[in-house]
Parts: sequence; C-alpha cells; structure tokens
Amino acid sequence: MFYSFATRVSVSALLMCSISELAVAQPHDPANAEEEAPLVLAPITVKGGAPQDGPMTSILPTSGMSTRPASDAAEVLRSVPGVTSGRMGGHGLELVIRGQQQNQLNIIDAGSFTYGACPNRMDPPTSTASLNRADTIIVEKGYSSVTNGPGGSGGSVILEREAPGFDSGKRIEGTLSAGTGTNGTGTELGGTLSVDLGKGFYIEGGLDHATAGNYTDGSGRTVRSAFDQTNAGLTLGYVGERFDLAFDVDYSLAEDVLFPGAGMDSPMDETFVYRLRGGVDVNAGILNRIEGNLYVSTVDHVMDNYSLRPVGMMAMRTPSSSDTTGGKLEAHLSFGATEAKLGVDYQSNNRFAAMYAGMPGMIRQLDAADPTRMRFLMWPDVTIEQTGLYFESETDLSDRARLKFGARYDHVRADAGAAIVSPALDGGRTPNTYYLAQYGTTFNSARTEDNFGGLIRLEYDLTSDTTLFAGLSRSVRTADATERAMARANWVGNPDIDPEKHHQLDLGVQIDKGNWYLNASAYADWVEDYILRDQFSVPGVITYRNVSARLSGVELSAGWERNGLEIWGDVTYTHGENETYNAPLAQIPPLQGQVSVAYGRDGWRAGARVNWAADQDRIDLFRDPGATPGYTTLDLFGSYELHENTVLLAGMNNVTDETYANHLSRSNLFDTAVTQVNEPGRTFYIKLESKF
Repeated sequence: MFYSFATRVSVSALLMCSISELAVAQPHDPANAEEEAPLVLAPITVKGGAPQDGPMTSILPTSGMSTRPASDAAEVLRSVPGVTSGRMGGHGLELVIRGQQQNQLNIIDAGSFTYGACPNRMDPPTSTASLNRADTIIVEKGYSSVTNGPGGSGGSVILEREAPGFDSGKRIEGTLSAGTGTNGTGTELGGTLSVDLGKGFYIEGGLDHATAGNYTDGSGRTVRSAFDQTNAGLTLGYVGERFDLAFDVDYSLAEDVLFPGAGMDSPMDETFVYRLRGGVDVNAGILNRIEGNLYVSTVDHVMDNYSLRPVGMMAMRTPSSSDTTGGKLEAHLSFGATEAKLGVDYQSNNRFAAMYAGMPGMIRQLDAADPTRMRFLMWPDVTIEQTGLYFESETDLSDRARLKFGARYDHVRADAGAAIVSPALDGGRTPNTYYLAQYGTTFNSARTEDNFGGLIRLEYDLTSDTTLFAGLSRSVRTADATERAMARANWVGNPDIDPEKHHQLDLGVQIDKGNWYLNASAYADWVEDYILRDQFSVPGVITYRNVSARLSGVELSAGWERNGLEIWGDVTYTHGENETYNAPLAQIPPLQGQVSVAYGRDGWRAGARVNWAADQDRIDLFRDPGATPGYTTLDLFGSYELHENTVLLAGMNNVTDETYANHLSRSNLFDTAVTQVNEPGRTFYIKLESKF
C-alpha cells in the first residue's frame, strides 16, 4: 500500500547505519505502489514491501551495516530511532523501545519465542537469535499489531525468513562475511549456503562465530566484556505452487561471557530451537490462506562467581533452564476492501533456577549441583501458559484513508511446581515462606487471568506524499517468572501481581518528497497496574507491586540526498512517570539522537556520524545507578565495492575517545572507580561481505 513511502520513511534505521550506496527513492504514487523500485544497497538488495511496513515500523538490512564485528544484536538495533539498549558487558545488552524492556517487548524469530534462562538477564532473546539467518529484520515501535502474540506493549522485533529464490540455472547461492577490529572487537566469521534440491525442495544453513576480548573505555580503563559465541542453523524446506513448509533447527552457544555489571559471569549459555512453519493457499471464498507454526526452544544457562573471576569469601553457582513450547494457526481472509487475519496462538514457558553456595574449597560440589549445597530455589519450577485468540483487519475506506482494527483475548495460567520445596541451606524456608512474608500469600495454587486488548488506527493521505496517522490501543502484559515467583532472601516475586494494562495514543505525520523525507510522531501510554520493581519499600529486599504510570515521548527523523550526498538524522525523547508516587520511572533513556553525512560515487562511499545524548537526571534513586551526564561521540565509516557482489566496509567509532556510559547500563560492580559500565573507547574495524 505504501511501498516506497513506508520503506523510505520508516527505515530511518537503515539510512542511519548504511554505508553502501543508496538508490534514490521515486516519488510516492499509491496507484503504482507495487511497481516502485526497492531501496538498493550495492551490492546488497534490501527487499521492501513487507506487510509489516507502516507508520511505526523500521526495517533493517541484514548486511552492509556500519557496526563493528561481534556486535550484540541489541547493539545493532540501537540505530533505530526510539530504540536503545543497556549494557551489562559486551554481550547480552538489554533492548529498550520507547522506555520499555524485557517482557514488555516481543522478540519473534521466524515465528518462535525464546525466553532467556538467566534470572539476572544475561541472555535476553536478542543475544541468542542469529541475525545471519534472517532475511528481514523488522522493528515495530509501540503496540502496532495484535498478531504478534501476548504482551508487546513497547514493541516487537521480528526476524523473518523466506525460502531462497534461485536465479535461472543456479542451484547454489550463499554469503560470506569476515571482520576484525581493535579495542577488544575480536573477530567475526560467518556465512550462509542455500542449495536447490529440485522439485521445490531446498536446504539452507548458516554458521557464524564471534570472539571478542575486553575493551577499554575512553579513559583507558579495561571493561570486562570478552565472550565467544557460535550460532548455527539448518533448514529443510519445500515450496510448491500453493503450499510451503520448512523445518528449522537453530543452535546458539555463548561461552566465557564476562559481565562487569553483575556479581557473576557466565561460563556457558546454550540454546536449541526446533521450528516447523508453513502455509497453504486456499482461495475458497473469503478464505485465501492458512498458515502456522510449531516450535520448541530450550535454554540452559550457568552463571558463577569463581570460574572466570577471582573467588571471594563465598563461591556461588546458579544453573538454570528456560523451556518454551508454542504454536500459531492463522487464517487470511479477504472480503470487499478488507484484508483480515483470524488466529489462535499458544505458548508455555517453564523456568527453573537454583543457587548453590559454599566455601571456595567446595567448588567441585557446586559444579556437580550437589543438593546439600542448594541455597535458594530462585525460580521454583515456574510455568506460565498463554493461549490467545485474535482478529485483525485492514480496510481501504477510500483512495486516501485506511483503517486498521484488531482485537485480542489471552487466557493466562501460572503456577510454581516447587513452591513448597526447602533448599538444604535455607534453614527450612521454602519459596512460599518468602511470598508469605512479603505479600501474605503462597503459590500453592495456580493463578489465572483473562486479558483483553485491541487497537484501532487511521491513516490518511493528505497529499500524494504526506500521510497523517492516529491510533489508539490497549495491550495487556502478564508478569514474567521473576516478577511473579523469584524466591531468595533479598529478591521476592509477587504471585498475586496484576498484569499491566497499557492504553496508548499515537499521532504522527510522514512526508516523502523523493529526495527528502520527514517522519514525526508522538505517543502517550497510560499504564494501569504497571509492574514496579520496588527497591525502596522493604529495606534490602526487591519486591514487586502495581502502580499507575505514564510513558510519553516524541520521535523525529529526517533525511535529504542529492547527487551522491546524503544528510540524515533523528532525535527522540521519552518521559516516564510513576504517578502513584509522583516520581520518575527507572531506566528511561534521555533526550538523544544522531546526525550523519555521507557522500559516494560509483563503488565507494564515506561518511561521518555524530551520536549524542543529553544529561539524564530524572531517575529512580533506588534503582538507577545515578544521574548520567550527556555525551557527544563521532564515528567515521566507509565502503568500497571490490566486485559486483563483494564489498569492503571499514570504520572508526568514538574517534575522540570519549569516556561515557549509556544511561540504561548497569552499575559496574567489578570496578568501583566508575559508576556504570562504560561504552568502548576509540575502535577501528574492517569487514568484508560477499555474495555468490
């Protein structure tokens, strides 16, 4: 519907991080939208026109980006306006969209959900998903679709996969990439391979390995950020005239991951995902297509305070697991001027985590998970099941106006199968003991919820190149395993916590004039029963309670190009208020933005980017590490096309060697000379990407 317009305007993230040559978009003509040319990055083609394109959507390329090798996926996604991430180390950055994070965001990889197994969030879903295996990376800001599963009030990150399209007479195609750099960047090596097996069958696989060392900040201090990660995957698929089916096996292994922002490191984090996905074109009356998926994901995680750092007075080890099963069945309907989706989805996540403790001489017993050394049952066999039913439609009201409508119902059931179990070293206390002490309740019986949400959004073409949009939505997010059932002396979940209810208003305008564009939006989110991580009501104990809250903000991005010269940038602001206590919400990003200039001709391109953030002194005094000073950094980037399908990329980040930290980053527990985990100092990198 808005092919060039939506691609050009909503992919400000692409414009900000691309360093390859960008084709000039043609003026928007809704009548000929399907005939307009997609954005092209030489030598990489970005496929536009995805159904998720819209007023609050950004699409990133899967290659050709000016990010240093071995970057965490959440670090890559920082380039999208309104998106940032907090750092605990070099791996496992916490993604934040419009001031919301963790389970307020849906991370969907080819239709499946994976939830990390670390109670301290060392392995958020973005850290295990392989960008190398994705054909399209879609970032949705705010609540823009009821089809993305339960929750997702802050937005969704969707990694989509497509069957390979082979050129005539070509049976094999693939990609290769390699990169290295200074200041702990390490090395990155990866590739994909697709083979046409004939008669509609194909097989494709991907493998990438990243090794990073410790980096130094702008003052020369070493930041413990090293890690090793391997991602691999294999897909066997079939594409027929009306039927397609694919079976995926994906694997991720992170080893020896150092975290200065935590009291422990992670020697191992291992993820398996098994996924069956497909669809059939029906063309029976109003029913056009039926598609769905089934998936199983398993995560095994270990963190300790002795294998990767000097052990203190007490050695501690926490092995944990997170297993998710789920699926989705969706019907695509068409009647008159309306396209619609009717579907049902299901997911069940089980988490178990136990902490073992002992004197340094007992490390062998801790490694063996000796039950006599169990100190806390942190996740006492917590299972959260969610079954959803939804309907969403898009209707052309006229040549200029479109209406989107969606409704969703979710039934939630949560229980803790080991709430009555007493760890050997906890003096006869059980998880129920902690729940009873803080909230006057136990987790002996399952909790259930019936949650209703929906959205309505109107888009109106004021002119052929200017669109106004407005939307209202309600989304409901249930508490996760930590908020509902964490069980240790200084950190206790609330079995009776109510789900968050988000009521959001979005307003904005988009302008595409061919060689320049402007995207401006504003939003407000009134949250009933916001789940507050309370670190002040009970001295020395983290608890959870419901409060009233409000999130609001503005996002502005713009760009101009002519004769190979480009200028583009963005600015975003988020305001978070705990209205119950008349205090700021924790972990809210400051006013921040980027401005870039680039020039290129033929097969080369070069540019510079200024990243900046203002001071953030609106903080939760008990949860935020402290007020964060503003900063300004300079990055340089460039690319050269060595061959029709091979490009060399290079750059230097933080050219002036600025010492700074993102406001959302954790306190540096390993180096008390600094407040937070600082960002890297001056870093040079070089990458080679090729297609064959």
